[in-house]
Amino acid sequence: MKNRFKALVAGALIGLGASSCSNFLEREPLARETTKVFLSDPANIDRMLIAAYSPMLWSFSQTQFYPYFIFGDIASDDGSKGGGFEGDLDYMTTIQKFQWNASDPMFELVWQKHFAGVFRANNVLFALEASKEKIAEDDYNQAYSEARFLRGWHYFQLVKMFGGVPIIATEDDYTNIKNISRATEKDTYDFILNDFREAQVNLKLKGEYDATYLGRATKGMAQSYFAKAALYSNETGYYDEAYNFAKEVSGSGQYALIEFEKIWRLENENGAYSIFEVQFEPSAFHNWNIQSTGSYTNMMTSIRAGSDSEFGEGWGFNIPNKELDVLFREAGDDIRREQTLVYDGEVVYPEDGFEMEVPSSPSDTWYNTEGLGQQKYFLPLSEQTPSSIGDHRCNGHSNYRMFRYADLLLFQAELAIKLGKAGEAATPFNAVRTRAGLSSIGAPTLEQVYAERRLELAMEGHRFFDQVRTGQITQRLLDEGFKKGVHEKFPIPQSEIDLTDGVIEGNPSN
Repeated sequence: MKNRFKALVAGALIGLGASSCSNFLEREPLARETTKVFLSDPANIDRMLIAAYSPMLWSFSQTQFYPYFIFGDIASDDGSKGGGFEGDLDYMTTIQKFQWNASDPMFELVWQKHFAGVFRANNVLFALEASKEKIAEDDYNQAYSEARFLRGWHYFQLVKMFGGVPIIATEDDYTNIKNISRATEKDTYDFILNDFREAQVNLKLKGEYDATYLGRATKGMAQSYFAKAALYSNETGYYDEAYNFAKEVSGSGQYALIEFEKIWRLENENGAYSIFEVQFEPSAFHNWNIQSTGSYTNMMTSIRAGSDSEFGEGWGFNIPNKELDVLFREAGDDIRREQTLVYDGEVVYPEDGFEMEVPSSPSDTWYNTEGLGQQKYFLPLSEQTPSSIGDHRCNGHSNYRMFRYADLLLFQAELAIKLGKAGEAATPFNAVRTRAGLSSIGAPTLEQVYAERRLELAMEGHRFFDQVRTGQITQRLLDEGFKKGVHEKFPIPQSEIDLTDGVIEGNPSN
């Protein structure tokens, strides 16, 4: 069950603290110190696996938030910072305006988050090797495959953000951590893709796991991420394999497109539309600077209605830009527009009956520069739980829809076109389009696939990375301050450069 998995995640959590990733990784691998424990109780490996999932939930530390939308939406041409006033959480403004500072704690926190996941996944692999004789083959294969997926997943988040990063894969690497320089971006992708390829071999299909496994790695997840990482790598030699994996996922019978407006309802979490969701749920101990299982995204992106609103409080960050509204309307895409954007005076959820107030320009209570709100993670009152379990602002209910089936279908179409199989692109492409009430296109182009991705996935944390990998650097981005050759990757944390005496080098954006 979902609650059981989340309870296990909560039990595995640790705070990030103030230490850097390099300090964190200098510690001796846990597998070395606890071999006897694992030999006597192999179930501990599953607890270690749960610990490797938990950094996915980390989204606040010290004084800074770092949910996925900051880099994927606010840095893109789809979103603006928002918030209560112009200087509210001003570090997000530096992301929007490309005025980055490598010493900003936010970059260090993201680096820590995902290298903590790498560290924990590696510890599972080391422990498995140490206790291999005591573990049943099926249990070994399952744990090994999950650990490979998790290590690949955390590295994929790092390479999207920073480009090539240090590859740490052996116990000896940890003793030599300060001397490991950044791998090339290509070598980093090669490592990631091999992890996903290895993971999918023994993972089962989504429907072959029982409810206690909900939220954990499946064959479809590993294959889908291989397809995604292959496209992000821009290494054409991987495209055939990626396309075959994408077709295997879409032909598996495990996934389906559901009505667009139902995707973000709580009762539909982990449904057929979903390949991977980060599992969030309110917990009794989720308060400020305590990492646990609730989400900040609901509060951060909901309409800024005020704490005394009948609809519930929201902070109004990650505002959709007006250009997005225009694109939806020009495409005749009302179904997705209405579920993505909120307009002044709109009754968003008729069952709750409240009109939304969205200012057309910045006001005393909301720095809304676009006159729009966003809806995908805006929970209706009927789905909120009165807060008696910690600070409700830290306790959002919604899973983060990290990888949806529609995303995979559009990757499948993109790969088909890039492989010269344009005729095969129409089926997955039009499955997404027609579900949105739009007419089918006989032979979609890459530009049409990219346009479809923008409308389908708007405000879900993907757009900036799509822009970089496909070269869609729009005038809006240039006007915000984006410089080609500089801002494609975020800066390497200055703390990592300092702690390695320059062995880890910065990016052009440093």
